[in-house]
Amino acid sequence: LNRPGKLNALNAEICGALTGALADLERDANTRVVVLEGSGPSFCAGADLTEGNVTPTGTDWSARRRDQGSWQRILEAFDRLPQVTVAALHGHVIGGGSLLAAACDVRIAGDDTTVRIPEVAMSIPLTWGGIPLLVREVGLGLARDWVLSGRVVGPEELLRSAFAQQLVAVERLPATIDSYVEGLLSVEPPVLAMTRAMTSALGRGHPAMAAGWADADLLAWSLAEQRLKFA
Repeated sequence: LNRPGKLNALNAEICGALTGALADLERDANTRVVVLEGSGPSFCAGADLTEGNVTPTGTDWSARRRDQGSWQRILEAFDRLPQVTVAALHGHVIGGGSLLAAACDVRIAGDDTTVRIPEVAMSIPLTWGGIPLLVREVGLGLARDWVLSGRVVGPEELLRSAFAQQLVAVERLPATIDSYVEGLLSVEPPVLAMTRAMTSALGRGHPAMAAGWADADLLAWSLAEQRLKFA
């Protein structure tokens, strides 16, 4: 994610770039590990609401519905990758940025990392399949708390909840990521690939994941209502 001046806020350009990159990786038989990171002071500030639509917009209902589901398909595409995915988190991890992180297999966080999911406080239901994804990763109780309250979740809670699998001093984050990736690459490629495929299949089979089928419709409805509060 490389919009450091905007704290890597997500827009239609990033949506298109990620869609293309994930499609390429799904066909890539040589790459074994993918690291998702954000340039600059934060991992991701969520959707860039100053740009209006953060997905391409079609001209008829079916095209608009397909486009409103673009980010949900990106999150699902992470699950389909043959590679192990590692998110390197630091600074702010907000809204859609937290969902990108949750879609990765492993999350390693710097000790300056905070997560916040502010959509409900802004009169936007959390969509993109986000609630099922969070339920899968941290459980229903915490997912409900984080989404309904919109509160700031600090680094120690991220580690306790298993949203982050490791918490390190932020200055050690690059070296820790490198070391973790080296460990993954030391595993025999077929074993790594089969284990990744197995855990991914188990994740997709989590009962909560079936609940996101109507999120594209929910997002379209909420935007049409024009009740957003950009505060």
